[in-house]
Formats: sequence, structure tokens, C-alpha cells
Amino acid sequence: MIEQILPLREQGYSFRKIARELDTTVGKVQYCFRKYEETKDIQKNDNSIENPPTVYREDECTIIAQSPTVIYAYWDISFDLEKMVEHQCRTPWAKLKKVLRVYDVTMILFNGHNAHRYFDIGLPEMTNNWFVRDLEPNCTYVVDVGVESKQGTFLSLLRSNPIDTPRQIGEDNHYHVDAVMNWKNGHVDEPQWLEHFSTYSYYEKLK
Repeated sequence: MIEQILPLREQGYSFRKIARELDTTVGKVQYCFRKYEETKDIQKNDNSIENPPTVYREDECTIIAQSPTVIYAYWDISFDLEKMVEHQCRTPWAKLKKVLRVYDVTMILFNGHNAHRYFDIGLPEMTNNWFVRDLEPNCTYVVDVGVESKQGTFLSLLRSNPIDTPRQIGEDNHYHVDAVMNWKNGHVDEPQWLEHFSTYSYYEKLK
């Protein structure tokens, strides 16, 4: 697979685009490319060549809604960012605990500290995607990919886009339900503005 990946990377393709081209997953493409880079690095060290391997990886995190209670997160961390974290934490990257922090930011402009609540998911090494389950329908979520220091401090490295989980069909105990029912039953001419317009739709255009 690496023979197919390398020409596409030279053309500037992202890992996601390569995965689509090769009809495979982003994780498999990134894993294959990382193993190639590690092998090349070992070969250069054996030949006493000090130049580091070419760095193609990008710093990005994306989440998409899979269902009213499940979101899918995938991310990419560059070698430069890994090295910076190793320096700051004085710990090899492979020995740092990787963490996915999930924030509920429904109906707020999230500043990194004002989430309604959050929880952490410990990640296995070499993982670059995760399904987050048992979420609340009709809510807005953001995730951070980070590491935990030896002192137990969470260090955020990447922040995702915000995503809204769909409503659960047949349920009536979530945000905006009253507004929808008032419109559906003819009590108002149109849904309230929150039904038309996501706060994050506006926020993302301003970033």
C-alpha cells in the first residue's frame, strides 16, 4: 500500500483523501505511512545520516455524528507536535497517556473552560480514531485530543469542530422540543430561531 500512498502524498493529498482514493480507512493509511517513516528513520540512523525523515502529517481533528448517541472522531498529529510535547513533558511520545476529552457545549460559545460537562476516554497507543457512544441526542459536542502528564494534568493538543447530534425519534426530553412542537401544532408561524440557526454555524464562519 505504501507504493500507492507515497505518490499521492507527493501530490499534496491529505490522508483522508488518500483513504477515499484507495477505498480504505484513514487509520490504515496513517499507520502504513508512519511505519514507512519509522523504517526510513532507522535506515538513516544506521547509515549515520542526521537528516530527519520528511514530515507530511498534519495537525487536525474532525468529528461527525453517526447517530443521536454516537459520534466518530478522527485526527492526525504531526511529528513536530509530538516532538514539542516530548520536550515539554520530558517523556517519550510512546510513553505518554493519550486522552480524548469530550465536551458538552450545547447552546454556548465554547471557550475551552465553560462546557456544561466533559469526560475523558483513555486511548490505546497508535490510535487515531474513536467512536464515542452513549451521548445525549440533540446536543452539541466538541472533542480535544491530548496527553496526560506524569502529574495527571491534561494537555490539549487538537480541538475538533463542534457537531450536533440528531434528535432521537419519539423522544421529547431534549433541547428545543417545545419550540418544534409549538410550530408543529400551529401555535407559532415558524420555529424559533434556534431551530433555524445553529450558534456554531455562525461561530465557525467567524473563526
